[in-house]
Amino acid sequence: FIMALVTQCTSISFYENPDYQQIALSLLFSPLGVLARWRLSKRNSWRPSFPIGTFTCNMLACALSGSLGSLLAGNPGPKERILLVSIVAGFGGTLSSLATFIVEILAGIDPILFRFDGVIYATASIGFAMVIGFVFSASVEWADETQANTIVDNGN
Repeated sequence: FIMALVTQCTSISFYENPDYQQIALSLLFSPLGVLARWRLSKRNSWRPSFPIGTFTCNMLACALSGSLGSLLAGNPGPKERILLVSIVAGFGGTLSSLATFIVEILAGIDPILFRFDGVIYATASIGFAMVIGFVFSASVEWADETQANTIVDNGN
């Protein structure tokens, strides 16, 4: 792990092209997302019909994408943009997993036994992801409006 970390850090300094720097930084953040997913997946056995660990991972990834995505929309500098995109792609990309999501949906569906827990899990996941993504992406705009209103109120 230490050798991989040193290799990644030195490779960032060798690359002049921002796209290559972004790839190197994404690879640096990826193991953190994998470790977080692995630790949270241990919570899936708490309630087998609703895998809470995978649900939490996916919601955290939505919150991260929404909040950092709105910061990216604010037109940061080139170095800040590389870092923010690398965090979303590296950490957020490995924290959320479509393959695990699909497997857990299919594991919760059994039409013979009339068990449709996977449909409930999928609906809850998509619904909560939309709400969390909206709240975290809109929070920057709300904070900007609050700050602008505070400045106007203090100016009067």
